Amino acid sequence: MSSSQHSIKQIAVLRRKPGMTRKEYFDYRFRVHGALSDAPEDKDQKPQPILRIRLLLQSKYIQTQIFDAAFGLRADGLPNANHYWCGRDDTTELYFRDWDHVIKSFNSDYVKTKVGPDARFFADFETSISLMAREKQVELKTRLASERSGRALGQGNTTVAMYFVSTPDNQLSGGKLEPELTPTLTQALEQHCQDDAWGVIANVGEVSEKFDLNAYFGGARAPQYALVYKIYLKGPASVPAVRRSQKLFEDAVKDHIDLHESFIVFSEEVLVMDVGENVRFSRDRQPIFQDLPGSSHLDA
Repeated sequence: MSSSQHSIKQIAVLRRKPGMTRKEYFDYRFRVHGALSDAPEDKDQKPQPILRIRLLLQSKYIQTQIFDAAFGLRADGLPNANHYWCGRDDTTELYFRDWDHVIKSFNSDYVKTKVGPDARFFADFETSISLMAREKQVELKTRLASERSGRALGQGNTTVAMYFVSTPDNQLSGGKLEPELTPTLTQALEQHCQDDAWGVIANVGEVSEKFDLNAYFGGARAPQYALVYKIYLKGPASVPAVRRSQKLFEDAVKDHIDLHESFIVFSEEVLVMDVGENVRFSRDRQPIFQDLPGSSHLDA
């Protein structure tokens, strides 16, 4: 069972605003926005632990900084045409107790006056993609999964793939779709990623009339996603193996998903904060990318 299986989770995958380099985005997103999100001492304004049926559900704020990605072909027949929303720089995963906690957090003065407005310094609002979901940890039978059987998911400091699955009818709820697709995905991973993948989480889309994601994050014209798979990898060199698994999976389920809108990103997971474990924000946890050398513009 995932430690957060019963809590609600927000996933947002963003593209940086114009006039900002990838390194500038990563530095601002983690150092400034991450620290800002952890600043309030009122725990109702950020994720927190919940005690339910003797199970401590520990909520976290996770960022994943993207180093590679592959997007579907635009559906209008033009050769090699990308979507207008193509290109992603990072994802945010933020956990809440329930829908009431979601509403209380986003309606808090701190979020409305500090955290929310800060997005204008880094985000392309028009292309924002977001969803609410509940986690389901998926069994994966690989050699690497056996070797790392005692290692918990969602702790940061690891490479992950996040596979955003869209449907032809733009479903928002993934409850029916997930059990149909997950066995096929795990079989594909077990065929090609025995030494490359060690964990899978299915983020199952959920909708509530209580909260309008697009009103808060933007992206009303962007595609909608019912399901996001998070695949834990050995490292960046595992990308080709995952891509082989992705092709095998998509060949098998192409009649059930929208290949034009579905996409996959590869990134480094970093833990921003974990209220349940009393882990506060620290700049020391920011991922280091060898292709982005030099000092930060924030240090100037």
